[in-house]
Parts: sequence; structure tokens; C-alpha cells
Amino acid sequence: MAPQVVGIDPFSDAYLAAQMDLYRGISGKSYDVSNEKTKFDTDALARRPFPYNTNSAEVVGNQLLSIGALLRQIKVPTGARILEFGPGWGNTTLAMAMAGFNVTAVDIEPDFCELIGKRAQHNHVDIEVVNSDFMWAEGVTEPYDAVVFFECFHHCADHMRLLRALQSAVKPEGKIYFGAEPVTDAFPVPWGLRLDGESLWAIRKQGWLELGFTEQYFRDALLATGWDVVKHASGDHFSANVWEASKLSSAVKIAASDSRIGHTVGVRNSNAIVIDHASSGYAFHGPYSTLPSGKWTARANFSHGSTISGRGILDVCTNAGTQIVASKGIDLRKVQSGGIEIEFDLARPVRNVEVRFFCESDVTLILESIEFSMKPMQ
Repeated sequence: MAPQVVGIDPFSDAYLAAQMDLYRGISGKSYDVSNEKTKFDTDALARRPFPYNTNSAEVVGNQLLSIGALLRQIKVPTGARILEFGPGWGNTTLAMAMAGFNVTAVDIEPDFCELIGKRAQHNHVDIEVVNSDFMWAEGVTEPYDAVVFFECFHHCADHMRLLRALQSAVKPEGKIYFGAEPVTDAFPVPWGLRLDGESLWAIRKQGWLELGFTEQYFRDALLATGWDVVKHASGDHFSANVWEASKLSSAVKIAASDSRIGHTVGVRNSNAIVIDHASSGYAFHGPYSTLPSGKWTARANFSHGSTISGRGILDVCTNAGTQIVASKGIDLRKVQSGGIEIEFDLARPVRNVEVRFFCESDVTLILESIEFSMKPMQ
């Protein structure tokens, strides 16, 4: 019953349409965000919510481990403003509020909103509760320090629209955290409906959208919407993993002492890479940064007042050095500005961008740092 998506761009409307056709075939109705609503007795579940109402120590333990893995990765100061989408029972919400964060919780189900309000009152914490859907993010006027998704991002059909909206909903230095989301390379297609028994039951019985993602697609989706992401692996199942996304920067500067800058000739000391009369090999390469699309300048900064001599080739490349983006010959004897630079264009966001200098003849220099800076739009 799986849709025929082989050869279809996973970011295309045709791919989305195939997944929605599959949803209709399973659930017997078209998908709408209102399908995510679930009615229940808030008074009863305020006293004993999921996972405790399952009477399963294993389920409770797995839930607590997943929440704990997420909380351990939230690197924002106490008192920071955190926006949580799809909080459901509010277990993560309460934990963050009780840990000292200022939490806003957005859920489409009014009963969940009421439940979280009751649990917050019982635990004597203040939580702002909003009854709305994911696209509430598009109306945020005061950006948050962090956004959290715990077991809910996979319910968003238009996840690309949501990721784009979060650019304005999150502060420039802010983060997005994804906890216990079904992101796994065991998934058979880039993204789409999960077809395991539990997911099929949820789609058919509840009408929920139960998506899964491969790691490559998840990374590519974030990159395409201006986010760089790091996976914090805590176990062999996706529910224990946390993904942390940061905004792509328009300026990067890395000191030569940083291990992200390498070299094949010369010596690295505590604050520089020193090249002394090298006639072959790389004086430096790195720092393997993820950059958004645009017009860029890469610059290598040399130690002020140091000897600079020789000739070589300066280039910018990707794909482990196999794709040259820009290249030019450099006569270091003519350098007047304490560094060398090269301009290059990126038509799309790219990972692992490096700038390199290959020594051709008697190169002497002391590298202090490498930087990338985006040129302003005209």
C-alpha cells in the first residue's frame, strides 16, 4: 500500500500528494489539522496522565528516559523563553517549567490545553497555554530562546513551511530541539507515513498524521530552510535521540588553533599554524562550515608583522575537496593587508565548505584564523 515515490523529489508537491493519497486510503478521509484533536476527561487525567495511566513500568521508564535525554541537551539559561509545540499531556512542558524555564505551550486540542493548565496550577508554575496549530509560529512577534518538539513534529504535514516560520520565531542565537522524533535511516523513503501497526492504528482510529523521516532528508529539510543540525545520539532507538538545530550564520571566524582547521605542512602551536619555507602540501584547510546560499568572501588572516613569502593556490571547495567552488593563484610577496581572500557564490546551502592554500614555492606564513563573511544583498 506504500505510495510510489521512487524517483520523485521529496520536496515536491507530487511527493506530498502521494503521501496524502496514502493517508486517505488508510484513514478513509482527507487530512486536516483538526484530525489531531482528541477528547478526554481532563479531571481524571490531570491526576494520572500518560504514561502513568498505562500501568506499564516499561512505558513510563521509556517516556522518562526520552524526556530526560531532551532536557539534558537544552542549552539555554534558566529563565529563558521556550516555545513548545504539541505538548499533549504536558510532561515535557511541566518538566521545563519546573526547571525554571518560561514556557509557552501550543496545542491544537482544547482538552490538552486545559489539562496542562490544571497540572501547572497543581505544581505551582506559570505556563502560557495557547490553543492553536503549528502555524501559530508565523505570528510570533517576540522571538523565543528555543523551540521544542517532543513526539510531535512528525504530525506536521507542511513541515517545510513550519521550519521556515521558525526563522522569525527563534532568536538569532536560538535553538530548535527535536526529541523522540521518528528520524531514522531504517525508514524506507525520505519521508512519509509510518506503516507499523501502532502508526496504522493511530491513522485509522484517531485520524492522526504519523510521519517518519530518514536522517538525510531531515538534515536536508533543515538545511534548505536555513538551519544547521546536530544529532545527539543517546541510544539505538530514535526515541532516545535529540536533534539540535541552529540558524545558519552569515559570518564565521575560526582560530587556527581550532582542530577544524587542518594542515599537511608546518606546525600548529597554541594560537597559530606556522609554515616555514614549504614548497608542497597544504598550509591550511578548513573549517568545514555549513553556509547558506549567497555571495561570500573567504579570508585567511596572517599574524601581524610576520614574514609572508612564496606562491600557492587558494581555493574554496566542498565534498571533501572534490568540488572546487572558486580558485586563484596567490603571490604572497604582494600581500599587503595581512591576509588573503577569495570570493565565491553558493546557489544553495552547502555543508562542509573549506578554504585551502596549497604551497607551490617557498611558502612562509603564520595563519591566525579563517573566516567566511556573506556579502550584503544589493
